[in-house]
Amino acid sequence: MNLNDVNVFVRVVEAGSFVGAGKLLSMPPTTVSRKVQQLEANLGVRLLNRSTRKLSLTDAGEQYFRHCHQHMLGIEEANQWVSQAQTYPKGRLRITAPLDFAVMYVQPWINAFLMRYPEVDIELKLTDHQVDLIEERIDVAFRSGVLSDSSLVARRLLPKISVCCASSDYLARHGAPVHPRQLTDHQCVLWGNAVQGQSWHFRSEQQQLDVPVRGRYAADATQLLIEAAVAGVGIAKLPRPLVEPYVERQQLRVLFPEFEIPSGNMYVVYQSHRYLSQCVRQFIDFVLQQLPD
Repeated sequence: MNLNDVNVFVRVVEAGSFVGAGKLLSMPPTTVSRKVQQLEANLGVRLLNRSTRKLSLTDAGEQYFRHCHQHMLGIEEANQWVSQAQTYPKGRLRITAPLDFAVMYVQPWINAFLMRYPEVDIELKLTDHQVDLIEERIDVAFRSGVLSDSSLVARRLLPKISVCCASSDYLARHGAPVHPRQLTDHQCVLWGNAVQGQSWHFRSEQQQLDVPVRGRYAADATQLLIEAAVAGVGIAKLPRPLVEPYVERQQLRVLFPEFEIPSGNMYVVYQSHRYLSQCVRQFIDFVLQQLPD
């Protein structure tokens, strides 16, 4: 069934003639007549009574027109909605981000975006793991590390710089290391799902080094590592912006301030479609506008 033929039939009934429908559709009357005939052949029923002076609907044609007209109006409304959505953000936006980055950055961005665009709905999925954007129907993802899927677009947002920190309680019990190499004598709180085989990379103006670390606790959520460090479980490597409130409250103390721990970059990631929805496009542009120059 060709929906174009259905649309032609509806226009013929509305215009009352093949000539009138042809003018509405910018189509020769002979083409209009042929398309209606094709529709009737496909349906196996006559829809129009034709005479030299006028057209009239058969009983089947009247029923068919009533249903088709209603659905064609629905299609027109859908087309108008999509076109408007391409000029003004509306609809649902599905986002994924790590919990720590969401608390610090993404949630404030979402708050401001929702206030600016009242016809947008946002669903936020929090995970420290990469998800399949297509399978999970995700529009925008915030990620760190290397982008392995060439069908996705990644735009750099911020560098990720971590620091080593520990609670005063831990340092009082085990002593405070003054150089990263001394971490081999300490318990560390580790990111991931294994407590062995990890090393931390440090960088200063004078040197770079990799230090093997060990610990009795590993977790794949940054917030849990923060809580463990505050509780005195061990020394943690944590994103600098996230630990600043704990340092200000003297719950954590930064170690080796002369060293940085580069951890890659944070990216905003989305599917490389030629026609991004206005909602996705506006949100990405909005996020990029919030970043420092």
